[in-house]
Amino acid sequence: MSEPDKNASDSELRARLGSLKAALGKAEKNEKPGASQAGPDGAFAGAMSSGLRAATDLAGGIIAGALIGVLADRWLGTSPFLLIAFLVIGAIAGLRSVYRLGSRPTSGSKGGAPKE
Repeated sequence: MSEPDKNASDSELRARLGSLKAALGKAEKNEKPGASQAGPDGAFAGAMSSGLRAATDLAGGIIAGALIGVLADRWLGTSPFLLIAFLVIGAIAGLRSVYRLGSRPTSGSKGGAPKE
């Protein structure tokens, strides 16, 4: 890395620093708050993220319910009954989680549905 020029005066350095601050301020004003630079690719990534989260929430609820049911059946000796019960409970919990994910407002909508 090169060392700064020791012959440059303090006023020249202050002028360069001032112009840099002005350029940074102008660049920050041009950026809109909350706007993403990604464009359509960012929208696709957001949709994929939501879809994968919904799938894992649903699968996680079903798997967790089945696991709890199998363990409870082994512990209590009630072979298929608790497995079926907790499998249904896990599926309901997974579907509820997916419903809650789908019913929350998206970042693009302002105030919900358009007024007529």
